[in-house]
Parts: sequence; C-alpha cells; structure tokens
Amino acid sequence: MRRISLLGLIAILAVCGAVAGARAQDISDAQIRDVVNRVARHQLVDLRDGDYAPVSTLEQAKAAAAPTGIVWIYPHAVGLYGMSRSTDITHDQEVGRFVVRHYQIAARYYHWLAGIQKQFGDSGTDFVNGTSLKLLMKLGSLDSCGAMGNAMLDAMMRHPDTVTAEEREVLARIADWVVNRQGRMPDGTLWRPEQNNTVWPDDLYMGGVFLVRYGLYTHDVRYIDDAARNIIHQAALEQDSDGLWFHGWLSATKSHAPFKWGRGNGWVTVALVETLSALPDHDPLKPQLLTILKKQIDGLRRLQAPSGMWRQVLDKPELWEETSSTAMFAYGIARAVNRGWLPASDMAMARHAFAGVAQNVTADGRVENTCAGTNIGTTLDFYINRPRPDDDPHGRGPVLLAGTEILAASVR
Repeated sequence: MRRISLLGLIAILAVCGAVAGARAQDISDAQIRDVVNRVARHQLVDLRDGDYAPVSTLEQAKAAAAPTGIVWIYPHAVGLYGMSRSTDITHDQEVGRFVVRHYQIAARYYHWLAGIQKQFGDSGTDFVNGTSLKLLMKLGSLDSCGAMGNAMLDAMMRHPDTVTAEEREVLARIADWVVNRQGRMPDGTLWRPEQNNTVWPDDLYMGGVFLVRYGLYTHDVRYIDDAARNIIHQAALEQDSDGLWFHGWLSATKSHAPFKWGRGNGWVTVALVETLSALPDHDPLKPQLLTILKKQIDGLRRLQAPSGMWRQVLDKPELWEETSSTAMFAYGIARAVNRGWLPASDMAMARHAFAGVAQNVTADGRVENTCAGTNIGTTLDFYINRPRPDDDPHGRGPVLLAGTEILAASVR
C-alpha cells in the first residue's frame, strides 16, 4: 500500500507540474507582443497644435483654435505611460514620438492658457474642454495631475533633448501641488479633503508614483521615501490579514471601507513595485515594502481564477472577472520576479494572468471588461453594478505595462 501510495503521489505531482508548465506557456512571447502592439497603436490619434496667438478679449481666446488629440485625465495618462514603456520591447518609434508630442502640445497649451488666466482672472479659462486641460488649470486633487505628471516626467527623462521650457513649467505646477499643497494626514499620508478626508489606495499611484518619478528626476530620495511611507501608513489602515487591501479608509468612522476592490488593490501593486524599483538597496524602508508586497501577492495567489483573471471584488468568486486589475497584478508580479523579489516560478502566475487579459483585447486593440472609475463604496451591490464601458481607458495602460514587463524577462 505504501508503494502504491507513493507512486500515486508521484503521479499527482507530475500532473501538477505539467499543469504549471502549461500555464507558463499558455501564451507565447509572440502573442504577448502582438497584444502590446495592438493596444499601443490603438491609442494613436491625430495630434494637432492650437492657435496660441495673443488676444485682447476673452471672446478672442474662446474663438482661438484649441489643440486636438490631447487628453488630460488620469486613466489616459496611465495609457501614455504604458505606451512609453512598451517601446522598450516593441521599439515602435511612432508610439514613442506620440507620447513626447502629446505632452509638448499640452504644455504649450497650458502656457498660453496660464497667460489667459492671468489676463482675465481665474474664470478666464472656463471655456477649456473638460478632457483637455481644465483639471490642470483648476487643480484641487491628485486625480487632476499626479498620473499625468508621472507620464510626462517619464517621457522627459527618456528624451531629455526634446524637453521644453513649457514642460518644465507644467512640471513645477504639478510638483508644487503634490509635494506642498495636497491634503495630508498628520503623519504625512495623502488624503482627500475634497471627499470627506478619505484615504484612497488609488492615491498611492496618483500621488505616490509621481513622487517616485520626481525623486528620480531630481536625484532626491526624500520624495521616493515620501511615497514609501505613504504605502506603509496606508497598509496599516487598509491591508487585511490575508494580504489584500480594503478600498480606502474613512476618517469619519475611523475604519477601513468594507470591500476589497480589484483595481484598488491593483493601484497598490503598481505603486509598490514602482517605489521598490526606485529605492536604494540600503534604504531602511525597503524591507517593509517588500513584506507588504509579498503578503499581498500571497493573498492574490489564492484567488486567481482558472482563466488567469481576478474578480471585481477579489474575495467574491461569484463576481465578474475584471481586466485592469488583472493586468496590474500581472505587471507587479512580473516586475517582482524580474527584480528578484519573488521566485522565478511566479512568472507563470503573471503569464497566466496575461493570457486571461489577452482574451479581453479585441483585434483592433480595444480593452474590454474594465470597470469604470469608481468611488469608495459601502455596499457590495455598488461594486457589482459598476459599468464596464466599451474600451474604458483604465484598462489600456495596465495591459501595456504588464505585457512589457513579462517580455522584459526574455530580453534580460
């Protein structure tokens, strides 16, 4: 009986090993590259500069031709960041030039609008389209600038010979907001006074990843440490014993939100690996971040669906599978493997996730089954009923980041 049991155990282990091997190969490098190419090129649109001539009346300013093709909202900025990163493995120069030109035009438009605002007062730019630069002109939140600043800074650092004075002007405005003016708790944790002093895991990206990039740009580790401390402080408020994060903390009740939203956790994973990548090896905050990351990945490991995907609310298996969060987890896991923070065997989990993501990318590069922008919810129905718009922009950047990082392992 012992002999039979041992043989049976060997057979079971062999089958399990075969399944794990199959998962690692359930999408090829060529297929991943094809998905990345499709999603990146799907975002290429016609970019045209505006008319920035001097004006003497507000009516003339309103009549001046605005630029076309620029979009100043955070999910689009994550997409632009993903486009820049994708060129590391696709070497698609058109995609890289698009990102550079996008931010050059946006910065020129901002410089002109700032002059209009100075000339006619704060209401002088109310005519600006809501998806172009209205948020930058008004500021007032991390959503209005942090992700956009990160993508712009990344492009500036990649292409230093193309940087303009107008881009540096925009960067100074964003940095002043994130570093000096955004609301914070007494311990320095970023929070949202405009939304009842709530703490959002989303802001570990909206504010934290900008701080990381700004620290790299200025060669000042204080900004990177600021991002790291934000993660550590938020983990104390929101990370559960299973490693997963609740979607926010509510100062009114001094308690975390009740549900573990997929993309909320995705922002955490991306922020963790971006911050860890920038921290010096001797930084005393690095071991704490590694502990937080590994704990979250262990929690995710137990909840990955057979398709490779994760759910809209992570620990609710009856809910729908969500694309943006799955791609974010795939990116974080792949980067952690590539940097030696997780074992090489975990790349199979990232590839299996991307295989699921690929099933949600159309032939022309649209990303499906991505949850729309989402506030902190207090009922499960709130998350169940969130819309999934066709090609919601929240999905594009994470897909590009994930595919690029997985392929980076093949070119090391």
